[in-house]
Amino acid sequence: MASTKVVRPKRKLDGLRDRVLDEAWALLIERGVADLTLAELGRRVETSAGHLLYHFGSKDELLLDLLRRNEADLWRQWRLVRGGEAEFLAVYRAFCRQFLPAGEGDPRWLVWLELWPRGLRVEDLRGSFDELDEAWRIELADMLADAGVPDPMSLARRVCWLLDGLAVAIVLGQTDVSVDEAIEHAIASLPEDLRVSG
Repeated sequence: MASTKVVRPKRKLDGLRDRVLDEAWALLIERGVADLTLAELGRRVETSAGHLLYHFGSKDELLLDLLRRNEADLWRQWRLVRGGEAEFLAVYRAFCRQFLPAGEGDPRWLVWLELWPRGLRVEDLRGSFDELDEAWRIELADMLADAGVPDPMSLARRVCWLLDGLAVAIVLGQTDVSVDEAIEHAIASLPEDLRVSG
């Protein structure tokens, strides 16, 4: 006799997914990552924390979805820059500015900083997170290859690691580094012929 296993259809978030992410982003800006709770978020979108947990799986997954959405917006903006006719150095500066936080407490970077250590404990989270991170290195390597840099991926990794470290200092409000100074450090990592072009 065939099994009559009942499969419960997965409930939808009733079209509220974007609203949930919008409210989560607003809450993140208002209160920071530590106070972005599913209970408070549920109150704001008039549903339960359990309902949000059912759909997102965990706070980590919610943060990852926030980061994915924000990164997708950044990549849409970036394609307009990269598709233009600017000289390499101008495009490189724009890449660095896009990569870096806008300033102290930048919510996008607060999410990155929250998820990095969590990825050490949760393999699925780390895989998704690494994929987002690697996209920046691949894009920069592609730019460097177009500019004729030998072994562009090695240089792209070094520049992104440098920018990561500088980004942490900026987002934490350290006064001895600014976004503009961070970009100049990244430019100093380039071969000399690229530092003076454009």
